[in-house]
Amino acid sequence: MGHVRPNPAPHEPPIAQADAPAGRFRGLVHDGVAVFRGLRYAAAPIGPLRFAPPVPAARIDGACDAFAAGPISIQDIDPLPLALPGTEDNYYAPGAVASEDCLNLNVWTPDLAGRAPVLVWIHGGAFLCGSGSGLWIDGTRHARDNGLVVVTINYRLGYLGGLFLGDYDARRSNLALQDQALALRWVKDNIAAFGGDPDRVTVGGHSAGAMSAAALVVAPQSRGLFRRAIIESGHLDAFIDVAAARETTRYILQRLGVDAGGDTLGALGRVSTFRLTALQRELGMSRRAFPLVGDDVTLPADPMAALAARPDVDILIGTTSEEDRLFAVTGWAPPALGLRPTLARFLRDGGARAEAEALYAPALAERGGDPVALTHLIATEHSWAEPARRLAAVHAAAGGRAYLYEFAWASSALDGRVGAAHLVDLPFLFDNLDAPGVGELLGEAGSAPPARRLAREFSAAAAAFARSGEPGDWPPFTPSNRATRVFAATSRVEIDRLAARLDFWERNRAHSAPALSTLSDA
Repeated sequence: MGHVRPNPAPHEPPIAQADAPAGRFRGLVHDGVAVFRGLRYAAAPIGPLRFAPPVPAARIDGACDAFAAGPISIQDIDPLPLALPGTEDNYYAPGAVASEDCLNLNVWTPDLAGRAPVLVWIHGGAFLCGSGSGLWIDGTRHARDNGLVVVTINYRLGYLGGLFLGDYDARRSNLALQDQALALRWVKDNIAAFGGDPDRVTVGGHSAGAMSAAALVVAPQSRGLFRRAIIESGHLDAFIDVAAARETTRYILQRLGVDAGGDTLGALGRVSTFRLTALQRELGMSRRAFPLVGDDVTLPADPMAALAARPDVDILIGTTSEEDRLFAVTGWAPPALGLRPTLARFLRDGGARAEAEALYAPALAERGGDPVALTHLIATEHSWAEPARRLAAVHAAAGGRAYLYEFAWASSALDGRVGAAHLVDLPFLFDNLDAPGVGELLGEAGSAPPARRLAREFSAAAAAFARSGEPGDWPPFTPSNRATRVFAATSRVEIDRLAARLDFWERNRAHSAPALSTLSDA
């Protein structure tokens, strides 16, 4: 299946070779791990395949050198590096090249002759930016220290991956998700040649990648391609309906000068990459083409009902304690307004707002009356913690195995303004606190011994889950115990954590703003 041989030149890394159904690939060995980069899993999505479902890549004849990262998706600039310079290494490897021909993946393996559990990781970035070659999700430590085969993928972003064209062709919907599903199919068919077990695949992701992982649990085209899912800062509440997707498409086509009633697909295929990215940059979050449309073709219109039919997939899901802080730092979230204005933003029902005021008044007092801290708390519990807990509850009630966690460690960056924000937990999950740019996000606290211990603990929990479906010594979530593992300097298990406030949001979901909707208002 594969072998490692030394290079003739002693100063160069050894070369590893994997003979897979997709072709013969040559990677480099570093620190005991063989790494294969830029492996094509789909044909180039250009020409007639632009804005179309992905097509499997043809088998490669001869040996293919997989020494360098492949192209990443065409994309807009992420706002995080503008607030925290240096953090672009989360998204882009040095020298990364953007292209529409971006459907490739990377593999890290500890043993080409092994049969190790596999973690397929989907990067985040709001479906607008990011890549599978980011240094924060480098799979070396998971492969070397935890015995996993790690796969990271690139997929189409922005309008190229998210524009809903189901009215013209039912298959032309949720293209980014279809890319991810095809990558999982490639893993199923080829990973044994890299020392991975195709029957022990875990799909995972952070943020948009976590929303994707959750969606793949219920997507018909990914059924049978994995056994477990790690949903790091994600849930199933991000789905949008066809009517909303159709309206976004209508507006974008109008702005691009494409006739929605003529040869729409042909005209759209001729729009330049420059025009697409320029419009994305102009519209930003306000007119995202979101690739999670419940069209009942590529994704179910009722994801929770579909989840209840998938108890065979083990789920590990969690959030940070203060997800919303990152969006304030980047300018994607509205400014802090205080208790009543913040609740008015999230709740339409006056009676519910009065109940929420009573629930959150103690939390405001605990934070010294700080309206900024309270705004972050309310937004986090409304848009992240409650949807994650509800997903775990639905899955557990259907007989599935679910584990719920909260990541409570707080960054000291920007004088503590980052805190336990969205994204802070990502380098911990890969035990990559030394990766370039991580220090800018975590501050000095990220290099202290407690943080390093927590990184080993958190990454070990993810690896244990990928191996066996059990992340460690804490009970699975059930409707009766609602157990939550709190990862912190001293981690612990809490029963029914934040029950009153999260129960409130669950009861009032019909009267509240959709999860994450306020991010587009910034």
